[in-house]
Amino acid sequence: MTASAAAVEAEVAHRLGQGDALSAFDCAAAARRDGTESPRLRYLMVRALAASGDSLGAMHFYEQLGLAATGDVDSLALAGRIWKDEAFDHDDARRAAFLRKAAAAYDHAFQVSGADFPAINAASLYAMLGERERAAALAEPIAANAAAGNYWDQATLVEALLLLGRGEEALAQARGADAQAGTRAGDRASTCRQIARLAASGAIDGAHATAIAALLRPAPVGVYCGRMFRAGGAGEANAANAITEALDAQPLSALIGPLACGADILFAEAALDRGIDLTIVLPFAEDDFIAQSVQSGGAEWLPRYRRCRDGAAMVHFASQAGYVSDDCQFILGSHTAMGLAKLRARELETVAIQLAVVDPAVAARSGAQIAGTNADIALWQDGGGETRTIAVGGLDRNLDFPPAPKPPEGTQRGLYAILFADFAGFSKLGEAELPVFASEVMGGIGRILDQFGDAVLFRNTWGDAVYAVIDNPATAARIALAMQERLNVLPAGLGLEGQKAGMRTGIHFGPIYRGVDPVVGNELWYGTEVTRTARIEPVTLVGQVYCTQPLAAMLALENARDFDCDYVGKVGLAKDYGELALYRLSRRSGG
Repeated sequence: MTASAAAVEAEVAHRLGQGDALSAFDCAAAARRDGTESPRLRYLMVRALAASGDSLGAMHFYEQLGLAATGDVDSLALAGRIWKDEAFDHDDARRAAFLRKAAAAYDHAFQVSGADFPAINAASLYAMLGERERAAALAEPIAANAAAGNYWDQATLVEALLLLGRGEEALAQARGADAQAGTRAGDRASTCRQIARLAASGAIDGAHATAIAALLRPAPVGVYCGRMFRAGGAGEANAANAITEALDAQPLSALIGPLACGADILFAEAALDRGIDLTIVLPFAEDDFIAQSVQSGGAEWLPRYRRCRDGAAMVHFASQAGYVSDDCQFILGSHTAMGLAKLRARELETVAIQLAVVDPAVAARSGAQIAGTNADIALWQDGGGETRTIAVGGLDRNLDFPPAPKPPEGTQRGLYAILFADFAGFSKLGEAELPVFASEVMGGIGRILDQFGDAVLFRNTWGDAVYAVIDNPATAARIALAMQERLNVLPAGLGLEGQKAGMRTGIHFGPIYRGVDPVVGNELWYGTEVTRTARIEPVTLVGQVYCTQPLAAMLALENARDFDCDYVGKVGLAKDYGELALYRLSRRSGG
């Protein structure tokens, strides 16, 4: 193993311990693309994908990379982890079937290694399946040995005691686990999730499970916003002190937000100084953002911006488009950050809170706004979120904005969901099958769009392709999944039996121009984000729906609980259109 492989493995493991599965997966995948390889790195990459919620993708990589053949106990147990997570994506008889597969995988890893980790997982799965004696037989030796050298030893002991009905002893040991875990939010979240599943199945006492989960639950995920202001002076000092006090009073597992001059950079600097996992979300192209939102507060902010950007675990772009003097671009950035905070909180079995630096004098004279700190606070609270306001006076708001391009007078632009889909297998159809395709496949899609009425603002089709603009992300997700489900069984008469055929769908959320086609006179919806969405559909797997990070974030921000968005990774788009972080969209199980 090379030194570089060891360094990457350590970095990926650290990010997993922090609960940052997305950046852990991206880090491992990027290192492997660059030629860094090791069995441990392959294991960590698959584990990261599983931790992000993508059981389907994780098992695909697990088999493709031959992890089962390594004989390594962690790799053998990982199959059990993947099957267990898949089980909880279902609420019918399939759950029990996947639980049995997971139990068998963990049991096999235990038989090969004799290690406590696979043993306790097998025991818990048998308990969920109602096989209490079998579970106890695996848990009793763990409780008797009482090994507690690190967090996972302690957590394993807690789980064994719970399975044996020794709740008070488990609670006492959980206090030691709490001390061992420190700030490793990912480790804490994994334990809380396991305990919650055991309690929900009736395998352990609910009261003790609740008490232990409360003790081990990760600190909240924070999303920040605040005023831009010039560097230096009493205003900056007051803001820095106030942010320090707020973070001292409220520990955080992670912090997510933009990186404008003023409050944003102060939040980011405080996160880095404390070792809080930092994710940056920029609303549009970086050079334009620096000009508009960093250097407008003075050149002193630029090196501080770069330090924070380089120190962040991840930097996301809500859009890579240039700035066109449109508030929609800032709105998309802030909404994406808020949605990502909610997604991260779900992964960590915790809550997301908003921290906002406000200038009382500015807030007092500000009316309704569509963008900015006040608008962000209002949106977060309308969705039921908690806001911790940090009042800071005396901020120097004398910003110097550079000129920026503006669309012609009367140009309409707004934030909408965009859908592109096509039918894989269309090229295999003969002349006789085309009328069947038109009436049954495209006709069926048209009828689905009809069902959603005025929410579908625009639609177009050519050949087998469909393009639609939809008024909100949740409706776009429902339309995409309805189209996919309609074509799970192909209509007779297409001659595609036994061939891989079905819809490939990409959906996105972003700013779009709305106007009239100057050539043919039809309504026209256009822009960079439309082109970007068109490049997603060709790289989507047949029968699946891929969505972008802004759309996944918006579903979370709107509390749309009927969907799952599982991270696929950074995918190269069609026609050399760069890479984009994509998610696999599916309908959430009722369980």
